[in-house]
Amino acid sequence: MFVSKSYTGPQFLEAVIDQFDQLYSDSEHSGRVMSLPLHPFIVGQPFRHRYLDRALEHITSHDGVWVTTSDAIAAHYQSTGNRRADS
Repeated sequence: MFVSKSYTGPQFLEAVIDQFDQLYSDSEHSGRVMSLPLHPFIVGQPFRHRYLDRALEHITSHDGVWVTTSDAIAAHYQSTGNRRADS
């Protein structure tokens, strides 16, 4: 968003929070996954990093949120016995 859409820090923060809040609301009846792709050269810039910190503070302040990796999600899914029909 910083590079392709030229978002400012506050615009990035608002977009991440809006995305999370909608998915969190939707998750009342079933699980949701929110991907937050990050590149250290881009979000690691001091003038941007604080907006990522604020977004993560918002996300982790909610009950039932699992902050994890894609590999951990896949492992959990496989451990529950939910396998694709073509596997």
